[in-house]
Amino acid sequence: MGVSDSAAEPGRLVVRPATRRDLHATARAHVDLLPVGLFPSLGPRFVRRWHRTFLDSRHGVGYVAVDPSAPGEEFVGFLLGTTDQTAHIAALLTDRRAVASLAVAAASALVRRPKVATRLLRSRVGPWTRRFRSRKPRGDGPDRPTAAPQVAVMTALAVRPEWRGTGIGSTLVTHFVEHARLAGATTAELVTPTGPTGAPTFYERLGWEAGPQESTPDGEGLSVYRRSLRDADPS
Repeated sequence: MGVSDSAAEPGRLVVRPATRRDLHATARAHVDLLPVGLFPSLGPRFVRRWHRTFLDSRHGVGYVAVDPSAPGEEFVGFLLGTTDQTAHIAALLTDRRAVASLAVAAASALVRRPKVATRLLRSRVGPWTRRFRSRKPRGDGPDRPTAAPQVAVMTALAVRPEWRGTGIGSTLVTHFVEHARLAGATTAELVTPTGPTGAPTFYERLGWEAGPQESTPDGEGLSVYRRSLRDADPS
């Protein structure tokens, strides 16, 4: 895709495509470093299965940063996303095996986490049900969806605290931007928390533009950021 499979980075670090062998580390890092939202609250086993859907998708993007000089190739950080969010979700929903696996993993996590299950019932089941009931049947009328620009979404980016400030986060973002651009995406999007775990200044420094403010069903604030990929400098 025009992005090297292995690139030397500051501090002896290497960025390479993520594999299934990395899922344990990426899931653990997601739960520990990106705790906002429902999925991280379901624990690393569920998040590991969710991360796998990105690696199994032709629209998925996955990179890890490692220190190859450390014993066992020390894990430093990761990035996950899609080159076409709409196509990725549509393909996932038609993959019965993947959906069933996610459902089983989620159910297992909720059984072990009754507080999370209660929060899910209170904050999400009602809105999801109302949204489903309000959906209009597809047809040939004016409400039929029309072709839309291909939008890439950066779903998760995390770097271990001791490696922050080395430039590796910027390098992971650069890989994602170039990957998505070469895959045909015209715009990239991401959300970052508005609280102390967010990184709005980091993304603004890299050329992302702030969009609307949103919030999770639990009331956690999120900032939407976008970036045009048309003839964009990936750095």
